[in-house]
Amino acid sequence: MIRLKKDVVIVGAGISGVHAAIAAGKAGLDVLLVEREGSVGGISTLGLCNPFMRFWLDSGSLVGGIFEEILKDLARRGGLLANSFDSEIMKIIYFEKLKSAGISLVIHSIPIEVERCGRLIKSVKFFSSQGSAFEVEARYFVDATGDATLSYMAGAETFQGDESGSNQAMTLMFTVSGIDYARVREDIKSNGENFFAWVKPDFEIMSVAGYFEEIERARKAGYDKLHNYFFFIELPGSGRASVNTTHSFDKSAVDPFELSEAVTDCMAQTDQLITFAREYVRGFEKSGIEKIATLMGVRESRRVRGLYVFSGEDVKAHRKFPDGVVRATYGIDVHNRSTQRVSEEERKAIPVYNDYYEIPLRSLISADLDNLAIIGRCFSSDFSGQSAARVMPTVAGMGQAIGRVLYQAISRGESLSEIAIDGR
Repeated sequence: MIRLKKDVVIVGAGISGVHAAIAAGKAGLDVLLVEREGSVGGISTLGLCNPFMRFWLDSGSLVGGIFEEILKDLARRGGLLANSFDSEIMKIIYFEKLKSAGISLVIHSIPIEVERCGRLIKSVKFFSSQGSAFEVEARYFVDATGDATLSYMAGAETFQGDESGSNQAMTLMFTVSGIDYARVREDIKSNGENFFAWVKPDFEIMSVAGYFEEIERARKAGYDKLHNYFFFIELPGSGRASVNTTHSFDKSAVDPFELSEAVTDCMAQTDQLITFAREYVRGFEKSGIEKIATLMGVRESRRVRGLYVFSGEDVKAHRKFPDGVVRATYGIDVHNRSTQRVSEEERKAIPVYNDYYEIPLRSLISADLDNLAIIGRCFSSDFSGQSAARVMPTVAGMGQAIGRVLYQAISRGESLSEIAIDGR
């Protein structure tokens, strides 16, 4: 069996893991990035998630650094439209930046065994889909798996769901082409009450949610897999959109059997949704499915207990911390776990963004293991706090922050918890 030694091992090459790897690599650390899928980027590429949710205020962007570099690279290649992006161009950019940062990348591999010594992870054994195993010893480890897989296997405390243990709905994203956006805009202008109040026909990019009347008519006609609204976001290119409308309720993302059922159910929803759109939605008459995500959109599963549990109250209070390392403004966003009608209050609500909150470094470090960082949607948070901070720009910021902290830890010969508690 192959045995390696590294400064840092990052498990999970989603958007947080990629940003952490690049940041640590740029700082001169020897980094191994291990990914279970056949490409990098996670939900931002394989999951077709779009757009980048709010990461700016009037004063400018809240997430700079590597994330800002990637936005510029996307724009230069024609892969950025305001805050929506092309997932395939994003893949190319990620691979380029990982290579430039000197990152060792292994795909199609999962952790199967963790060797722990007291409050430290000593090594992790991985198994590849080709049938081979390898073991890596490192000074620091980063859990960027989304499902807290590494932390769970290492025996760190994890929790999931709301007060009743229920998780947020999962979504299988898909993209559509052949949309006539002129007709979409005309429809919004003439039937404004048929959409959420925040939907406007003069958006730079069309982000549209509603079609309540069409949903009701279609249900009466026999459509039995529709959500309570139809939601899509314009993509770069001509007549393209990312559809964020399928929902799977009451299934666990960390149970392989339930996750498989969720994907199967959402695939059937996808089939019915495109038929519904062509028949009922103005501008979609000649549309068709372009591609379907190969990675399920999981909003929340396991979370790891860190030195601080970031909360929904922190979001509401726009709380700042002495060890704040990530700034964000996106609010609490818990997806309804039912197919009931959207209330008038929900339809008329318009988000307000006038301040930011911070995520402390302590929320990115395990409370049980001194050399384990936790980033992405599995970071230390309560249910509502996680629902705000799980979005792509914010978790990219987590990755950047922890990459810099790892360099500090190695340079000083300190544990991650020592740095976090010192707040330096």
